[in-house]
Amino acid sequence: MNVKVDFDENKVARSFNSGYDRSRRWLKNEVAKDTNVFTPMLSGELRESVIPSIGTDDDQLVWSVVYAAYQYYGCWADGSHVIERHTQPGTEILYFEKAKAIHKEKWIRVAKKLAGGRL
Repeated sequence: MNVKVDFDENKVARSFNSGYDRSRRWLKNEVAKDTNVFTPMLSGELRESVIPSIGTDDDQLVWSVVYAAYQYYGCWADGSHVIERHTQPGTEILYFEKAKAIHKEKWIRVAKKLAGGRL
C-alpha cells in the first residue's frame, strides 16, 4: 500500500515563519518590559534606550546609552568605579538576570504557544 502526501511547501514555511515572528516580537517586548522594572532609572534614558531594538528583526535587545554597560555590570571595564547602590529602590546591576530568574518560565511558555508549540 502506498501513501502519497501533497503539501504546499511555501504555505508550511509561511506558517512556521509567521508563528516564529509573532513569538519573537512578543518575547522581545515582554523581556524589555520585565527587565526595565529592575533597570536603574534617574532620567529614564537608560530604560528608553531599549525601545528601538524591540522592533528589529534580530534576536537581540540592546540598552544603547553610553553608560549602559557600566550600569549593568556595576563598574567600569577595568573593575574600578564600583556602584555601591542604585538610588532607585528595586533596581540593581545585572538587571536582565534578575528579570530572567523571575520570568523565564513565563517567557518560554508564552513564546512557545505563540510559535504554535514549535520552539
